[in-house]
Amino acid sequence: MMMRGLSCVLLALPTLAALAAAQDPVTLTGHTGWVGALAFAPDGKTLATASADRTVRLWQMPAGRGSATLKGHADTACAVAFASYGKVLATGSFDHTAKLWDVATGTEQATLRGHRGAVLSVAFSPDGKTLATGGIDGQVKLWDVATGQETRTLKGHTTWVNAVAFAADGKILATGSSDGTVRLWDPATGKEQAALDCRAGEVRAVALAPDGKTLAAGTRYGEVQIWDVAARRQQAALKGHAGDVWTVAFAPDGKTLASGDGDWDRPGQVKLWDVGTGRERATLRHSGEVLCAAFSPDGKLLAAGSWDKTVRVWNVK
Repeated sequence: MMMRGLSCVLLALPTLAALAAAQDPVTLTGHTGWVGALAFAPDGKTLATASADRTVRLWQMPAGRGSATLKGHADTACAVAFASYGKVLATGSFDHTAKLWDVATGTEQATLRGHRGAVLSVAFSPDGKTLATGGIDGQVKLWDVATGQETRTLKGHTTWVNAVAFAADGKILATGSSDGTVRLWDPATGKEQAALDCRAGEVRAVALAPDGKTLAAGTRYGEVQIWDVAARRQQAALKGHAGDVWTVAFAPDGKTLASGDGDWDRPGQVKLWDVGTGRERATLRHSGEVLCAAFSPDGKLLAAGSWDKTVRVWNVK
């Protein structure tokens, strides 16, 4: 009986080892500067990463093989987003421009000029026809993707606009700023609907849940705030990060929120939270400060870019 039991244990060991290995993150290397933004394509087969090395790299997922390098920005590439139909990629840069790229060919389609300073954030409307950009000049600009023309400037923030995010129905545009507020806009009219006072310092990141009912904001001093969008009321403050919360991202099912932190030259963390209860579910560790994070469209993968010039990809399922 003892021998039979020992055999069972020995047979089980390779399976456990394989399971542990499967849960280790895949590390993507190739950038020579910090990775400040990333986004999955709508079909989940491509990951785009933007870096201080002035390039945007495209990776084949889930293998993590590099497939293309987009060059054209004259300074740090710090923002990236895919259009909903997957054929167009937008990037923002310290060179004061946003660019539109053809994903299939890797060629630049248009350069969008209008911000007075770095373009820190970009987001497409759900139909892919409008691009929103947030700048260090405190302005939010809307652009016609087909023509590359600016259609509207939204003014209200008093300093850097670090994050822009559309609701899934396209009726709300949320913007987060170093002025400590998240503002909600009607993108059709350009009118401000609400200004949420986060009261926890600069707002580094903003994300809207897939159902549009909940908003998450990452702040400078380590707090993640959860807001009821309709009521314009803060529901919870998630605490546990030691440094600035540079990124927040909802899983596709809306039940899990990822938030990433770090201070300069110190290892960062990605925390996974249960949105319904506000409880921390897991902590994933990165070798450098975590500056950006995103879930794959099927919710199986979580990618995080870092100050250490790498991207780590976890199988969170």
